[in-house]
Amino acid sequence: MDILTNEQSSACGVPFETGGEYIVFTYSNQDSNELWTSICSHTHKLEPGKEDADLSWMRALATAPDGATIYGNLVPSLNPAGHLSATIRLSGAEARSAAVDEHGKYLFGGLRPGAYTVSASLPAGFAPNEERTVIVGDKACSQVDWPVRYDGHLRGLVTDADGHPLPDIFMVLQRRDPDSATGFADIDLKDTGPDGRYDFAPVPPGDYLVSANHLGPSTARPYPRLYYPKAESEADAATIHLPASGTADNINVTFANAWRAVTVHARVLLADGSPAVGADVSAYDANYLSSGEPSRADADAGGRATLSVYEGRTYYLVATISGGTQQRCAGPLKFAGKDGVTVGTITIAHNWGNCLAQLNPDFQPPQ
Repeated sequence: MDILTNEQSSACGVPFETGGEYIVFTYSNQDSNELWTSICSHTHKLEPGKEDADLSWMRALATAPDGATIYGNLVPSLNPAGHLSATIRLSGAEARSAAVDEHGKYLFGGLRPGAYTVSASLPAGFAPNEERTVIVGDKACSQVDWPVRYDGHLRGLVTDADGHPLPDIFMVLQRRDPDSATGFADIDLKDTGPDGRYDFAPVPPGDYLVSANHLGPSTARPYPRLYYPKAESEADAATIHLPASGTADNINVTFANAWRAVTVHARVLLADGSPAVGADVSAYDANYLSSGEPSRADADAGGRATLSVYEGRTYYLVATISGGTQQRCAGPLKFAGKDGVTVGTITIAHNWGNCLAQLNPDFQPPQ
């Protein structure tokens, strides 16, 4: 039997060692009959002289009692703060119900093999969970855990300066997190609906910030990132307190007048001075370098590109081409948005794909 794994651990490959003993859990490749394993499976090395729970279970399987088992936990169980009364129900090959114990656990043993629908009933104030379907064989088991989520809501309306609702505005619900690299943790992400409204749910109790148009301006959305109620930086954002299973309504955001779009021109050359035909040319707003929607165009036969940017904003122009397995880039060139101007020429001169990285004073070019 051949079992495959990726060569590198960064690609989830298991670092098998010659002479080691392992319990290997495999999955089949959908496009072939190959068996694969990864570090995301339960594959692990056996430790000499130490009992392994999986191995003990396998060896005891032949003499195990008949019947299947379905079990699980409430996650979290809410203990030690308090026991949550919840009921788990089974339907299918047979019907059963059971209340979770004081530790938030439940178990159905001795079940007939077959398909089961598992559902959980939680008290008022907690968000419902979707039913799950599992199939268990004789002497087999299935673990079905249930997330316990407070049914909190934080919602509002996003409009332009004239009061018109703005659809498809990317909204982010954040909380301050000193352990995060950015100082913030994203709790929920969503777009406003056709009516400009959004509803973050279910949300646990806590203190939050709401950000509208979080990735910054794009060709379709001529607005800055704006924190509720009208701050362009998180330092000036209002903190919204949400109690357990509470609702915070009218967390509305209104954008000022839309920015004016203007057209600029640029040119991209290869290192030998010839046009960089087909290069991916992008202009990133200097305040939104991580934006997923910069202004972009493909360079034409002369290496020229026309980009739509916003008047008076500061941008960095970059270009990227791919050849074989290596990307190369040009720029960054700093410019201001002014209608009809040619911002300059950049040359594909760097053997890496992200020229914006050079704005970081600690950037080290790849060797």
